[in-house]
Amino acid sequence: MKALRRPSSLVAVLVLSAAIALPSLARAQASRTRGPGPDTRRVLVTTFRGDPDAGVKAANEIRDRIESEFSIRELMPTSKKNIDTSLVGSGYKPDSALSPNDIQALARMVRGDEIIDGTVVKSGAAYRITARMFLPRDVAMSQPLVTNMETNNFGDAAKTIVKEYDQARKQIKDNGECENGIRAGKLNDAIAAARKGIQNYPKSTLLRLCLAQAYVSMKATADSVRPWKDSVLAVTKEVLALDKGSVIAWRLQVDAYKSTKDTANLVGALLGYMASDPTNATLREQVIAEVIALGRADLAVPIAKQLVAENPGDPNYARLLWLVERAAKQWKDAVAAGIAYAAMDTAVADSGYFDRQIEDLNADSSYAKVAEMAAMAAAKYPKSTSYLLQKAQAERRSGQLPAAKASLERALALDPKVNGANYLLGQIAVDMGQVDDAIKYAKADLATSPANKDRAATLLLSMGKKQYEVGTASKKADDYKKALPILQAADEISPSPTSKFLLAVSAFQAMYANYESLKTSHSCEDFKQANDLLTIVNINMGPGGSVDANTAKQIMGVAMQFGPFFDAAIKKYCK
Repeated sequence: MKALRRPSSLVAVLVLSAAIALPSLARAQASRTRGPGPDTRRVLVTTFRGDPDAGVKAANEIRDRIESEFSIRELMPTSKKNIDTSLVGSGYKPDSALSPNDIQALARMVRGDEIIDGTVVKSGAAYRITARMFLPRDVAMSQPLVTNMETNNFGDAAKTIVKEYDQARKQIKDNGECENGIRAGKLNDAIAAARKGIQNYPKSTLLRLCLAQAYVSMKATADSVRPWKDSVLAVTKEVLALDKGSVIAWRLQVDAYKSTKDTANLVGALLGYMASDPTNATLREQVIAEVIALGRADLAVPIAKQLVAENPGDPNYARLLWLVERAAKQWKDAVAAGIAYAAMDTAVADSGYFDRQIEDLNADSSYAKVAEMAAMAAAKYPKSTSYLLQKAQAERRSGQLPAAKASLERALALDPKVNGANYLLGQIAVDMGQVDDAIKYAKADLATSPANKDRAATLLLSMGKKQYEVGTASKKADDYKKALPILQAADEISPSPTSKFLLAVSAFQAMYANYESLKTSHSCEDFKQANDLLTIVNINMGPGGSVDANTAKQIMGVAMQFGPFFDAAIKKYCK
């Protein structure tokens, strides 16, 4: 169960309640047979988070166990009455389960030297209990006592927890010496204190964290030549084996992997660091940014989704998810996230938004949706021709040729010289087999800009080649002849060996396909057409022969034989 939150901080409120809390503590002490000594340490045990009733029972059993097993001259628990009085005076209900930070504030008020907190949740017919000890100065300086212990007997659970707590307390003195050594710059003394304490309590996480901090401190000393990074990693791995939720251990690992430029392990450390502090939204955003920078945006997607789920209706997190899914190249999800983001804040649907959405839909080959998105953008920016061009391109890709043509005509109506519109119209004409339109639009594209010469010629060349292949399949002269005007237009725009070779071959094949009929023909027109085809062969095969020298040689050899035959027939029949 989360701690109850109040408008003012618990720290401030507890200061105001000092007059109530301290007398209560004094009365509790006076009720004991012998009062605490000047060195008696005080441990604060608060209601465990989770199941409300079980949380109270668990804390009560632990307090009672400590009170019965420890001499008051050594250790005493803060009484439940004192805790409840402080909570009520601060505006909380008695037995409230507090967050670690609020427990830390309460410990300062009631002069707690050590803290035991934890969680208890229902698990089937039993309860699952996790408990830890931490020091008031830093909630992250944590020592696990039990983890996910299942039981129905809170007295037995308290016995186990207090027994482990008794062992864990052995590290406190050595931990203090270790921390003092770091503060004084006596790092070897700090390391020695930590290692000694670990020998006395092998499960220690506090001493290992201090040891790791000592190695980190070597960066700025004359001992920096020592392998401190490897030592930090070795020690923090031991900590995480004992406490996988150690925020400090994960943070130190992240820093060490960054220093060693170990990006492979850095990603895992960043995700572990984030998981160790699950309520820290700022940390999650930081981890997302770093994971994306490391090229693993896919690992950041679940984090961003969780942030959106936890903050419904928040446009900042909606935008974060959109950007993360784009970085992860999860195009469909990214587009949906972008739409959701724009629905929360319509002002974000600017040209940049539409450009990204169209880019992602194209990457996903969702061309019909590209056309829809471009139509929305064109409606918002009616004087823009770029969205009409993108709409037309998407419509063409999705097979909507008439719609694509209409979109381009709208763009040209806005700007007759808009670059690319005539070229796209030429492509559509090619798709529809409209030869005259294809030639018209290719020439119009060239008129828009001389720089378009090669692409306009290539467009017609590709169309002419396809028509030549139709003739090759059918062996019909008419099919070969259909390729000629297209290839001639391509060669006029940008002469090339390829266009000339295809012209010559197409003309020869058309001429040759009619050869048998010419043998019995008495038509002047038939022989004139055949001679025109031969002229095309003779003019173009020379400059185009380099494309296929062997074929050119064979064709020219046959063409030379046709020449005298056509000349004689024309003299005879064309009078």
